[in-house]
Amino acid sequence: MFKILIFEESLPYYLDTHFSSYEVDLAWTEEEILSLTYEKHYDLYIIHFSALQTIQSLRDAEDPTPVIYIDDYYSLEHMKLAFLHGDDYLIKPLYMDDLSVRIDYHYRKVYNHKNNIVIYKDFYYHLNTRQLFKGTERIKLSPNELKLLELLLTHRNKPVNKTYISETLESHSDGSLRVYISKLNKLGFSIDYDRSISSYILTD
Repeated sequence: MFKILIFEESLPYYLDTHFSSYEVDLAWTEEEILSLTYEKHYDLYIIHFSALQTIQSLRDAEDPTPVIYIDDYYSLEHMKLAFLHGDDYLIKPLYMDDLSVRIDYHYRKVYNHKNNIVIYKDFYYHLNTRQLFKGTERIKLSPNELKLLELLLTHRNKPVNKTYISETLESHSDGSLRVYISKLNKLGFSIDYDRSISSYILTD
């Protein structure tokens, strides 16, 4: 699922409406931003401009996650900095439909899909129905294999920590996880394990 980290006090009120399709975490301090980004991989940050330096520190640590900055008022200087260290800049009052369009844009970039279909080589993964096709042939996978595949597809070319995988899947062992990975690799997916960071990576 598309994961968003929010550091903006006006947005929690919209979690059940405009953010219901996404997995959202809220940070209430800049320290929480650093803590949460250390623990999880996010697809998008929506951050108040006051946390610019915190985002700069993440950029210095080679965190490429797209950032939408929210500012209390328009400032050309702020906007220049926002686009230097982020991807978008909005000022209050926020129009949620405007923000939703921007979120959807980043969602589509991450998933590389059309009509809720993720494309990987000659595979087509349907997000709504959780069905995998190779060409026109449907590939049957177990529920855990599908969850693992979706997690890796939505974090393509990014390391996914083994602990995070364990939290996502239903009951499983290290042995069964290795079996899932082996099966997906045999199908044609390119999944590697980086022991130094205990993470799996699906590469193009």
